[in-house]
Amino acid sequence: MENEKLNSLKRAMRINVVLYIIYGLFLMAETFDFLEMLHSKPADYSPTYSLVNVIFYQMEMFICFLCAFTLIILVSTKQSVKMLFYISLTLLIFRIGTVYYLYFYETEERWVPFIYKRANDFSMLFRRTFVPGQFMVSVITLWYSIKILRAEKQ
Repeated sequence: MENEKLNSLKRAMRINVVLYIIYGLFLMAETFDFLEMLHSKPADYSPTYSLVNVIFYQMEMFICFLCAFTLIILVSTKQSVKMLFYISLTLLIFRIGTVYYLYFYETEERWVPFIYKRANDFSMLFRRTFVPGQFMVSVITLWYSIKILRAEKQ
């Protein structure tokens, strides 16, 4: 029973790795689209963003790959459940903070324009699917960790 729960925990972590990598690759493709549009803009079109704005999305891409590779290392090495729990919790809090800062935090000093107008029709679909999916799978991973830790205490 204990081994089955640990396998479920690792399976959830692998699903999260896949979500992070797919979303990171999507952000990479979008970044190339944005840079191409800045480099050779279409006639009668002026982008509503600059290179600085594109760097915000490159940072999110880097963060997604960092989270994915951290989880890959955790899953592929022999770690205690407590270590899996704490690192998963840390990654979830870190990811929530970065999503808040990149998408929702607005001040008069920094405003990132909505640069997804012309680059890709699937931008909002991916964003509304993968980002909440990452959070949900992270919460499931934490839930499995807590179940295993409680079972170990008994």
